[in-house]
Amino acid sequence: MRAKQQTEHSTGKSRKVLIVLGLAVVFMLLAGVGVYQLLTPQRTTIFLFNKDYAAGTQLTRDMLTAIQVDSHVVDGGLRQSTGDYFITGNNYNAVLQSAGILRADVHGGNVLTTSALSTTGGNAIEMNMRQNAIAVTVGVNDISGVTGDLAYGSRVNVYASYNAETILLLQNIRVLKTTHSSSGLSSATLELDHEQSLEVIHAQTYGTVHLGLVDANGYMFTTNDKPTYTLAGYTVTAEINRTQPDSYTPRGAGETEEETGNESEQENAN
Repeated sequence: MRAKQQTEHSTGKSRKVLIVLGLAVVFMLLAGVGVYQLLTPQRTTIFLFNKDYAAGTQLTRDMLTAIQVDSHVVDGGLRQSTGDYFITGNNYNAVLQSAGILRADVHGGNVLTTSALSTTGGNAIEMNMRQNAIAVTVGVNDISGVTGDLAYGSRVNVYASYNAETILLLQNIRVLKTTHSSSGLSSATLELDHEQSLEVIHAQTYGTVHLGLVDANGYMFTTNDKPTYTLAGYTVTAEINRTQPDSYTPRGAGETEEETGNESEQENAN
């Protein structure tokens, strides 16, 4: 009887040891999986353009290649979700359906982002315009349009001539597009606001329009918006405003207005 009790007691102890060992193995496996998931970076899908595409192009699946990247990016020392910056597999289908037009030109290898897309269609000019702008095209040639090399991004002044009077109509206007014929430059499309569009169309209808190419980073505006010149000379003096546009970057470090004036005087004296 005593031997039987000792045997049962020994069997119970062995069972408890096996249970403890089994639990230990399970906990070790769970800990290993947790450490693996913690150390292994989470992945997500983003999309790259296969080649160059122009603004206004309809976005389709065959234009893109999917790649796997980390699901988080570090920006300014902070860990952010990749989906906050790029189109991912989570919203890819919805983006294709609701915003499938390229807003600007893209190149092969560029990442697909929401900022590259427009919710409405349009051509390349519309995609490159600022909001609330109006595009107006004027007929010009290599002379009235300054040069046959005039192109997108150029900045121009717009001059209007009526009979014997010429007016500086607009200043530092951005060119959105130019077209050419066999004889050279044939038109320039300008980015204007509502009032400017009326002025340019009126000038083109009842007068003659000339463009003057300006340096977008250094052009100095006149103090009067519409200085006028007639056969008798200036009727409104085109005084120069030395306060530069916001985008102006001085070409010489430390150059002052006084130094600039002295240089101009020396050139005139020579």
